[in-house]
Amino acid sequence: MRLPLVSVLIPVFNRPDTLQTAIESVLQQTYPHIEMIICDDSTDSRVEDMMKPYLESWKKIKYYKNDQNLFLKNWQKCYDLASGEYINYLMDDDVFHEEKIEKMIYFFNEFENIKLVASYHHTIDEKGERLPPLLETERLFEEARILDGKELANIALTRCSNVIGKPTSVLFRKSDLKVPFGVYHGKQYSFLNDMAAWLNLLSEGKAVYIPEALSYFRLPAKHNKNVPGFRAFREWQEIIMAARKERLFKTKEQYKTALMAYHSRVKKNRQFGSDIKRIDDIVNALFYFYK
Repeated sequence: MRLPLVSVLIPVFNRPDTLQTAIESVLQQTYPHIEMIICDDSTDSRVEDMMKPYLESWKKIKYYKNDQNLFLKNWQKCYDLASGEYINYLMDDDVFHEEKIEKMIYFFNEFENIKLVASYHHTIDEKGERLPPLLETERLFEEARILDGKELANIALTRCSNVIGKPTSVLFRKSDLKVPFGVYHGKQYSFLNDMAAWLNLLSEGKAVYIPEALSYFRLPAKHNKNVPGFRAFREWQEIIMAARKERLFKTKEQYKTALMAYHSRVKKNRQFGSDIKRIDDIVNALFYFYK
């Protein structure tokens, strides 16, 4: 079997302890042909100091300390420095299962027109202990499935939830992403940069979903479960509208279902206060325009 190079991209910010755990999970992969690209946005030298023994021992690790904080551009810097045929982001507080890359690359080697491979993933706390699943991390299927990409995109959009997975969860071919990571329909997304990338890929081919937990998504202790902030909800509104313009919805009913899911999730979030009426007006206007 051909062993293409996989680039694991780790944008870093001030978390040397969890980064070390993330790095170790890559070094323990059963798939042998991997490089790590680590771009460091940290405001101090803790990550840089932690990296020194790794850089002395592992040629597959490439580390870059940024002169200034690049924020979202740090994601693109990692991407531009990658030499691999395949890309998998890894957040600096997440963890890979040791067989993640091997099990995912199999589908690219064995099937045609696969644009991304995603999997179920466990949520863990700051100590690495498993937590109950969130809305976005519930298992989609009980068996491995190859789906039309637009079908998987519609599952996420009609739930107003990124059930495809965070950046850590997904492996994709670098050449298949024609625009910068996080750009969709000409807009750069910040809170939904992963979802934006997945929609671009899913519009062009097939997707694979693996029901086995192949990564672990860490939640901070103060994380507000299942409740995105107002700016994230605004991006959901924009991405649903953009998906409509890109003809990603197969029917008008799917589009309306996505709007209803968006509206329902916003109304459950009482922190938005007076903004709820404005969101009501927006959704009603969209229903009228696309009825």
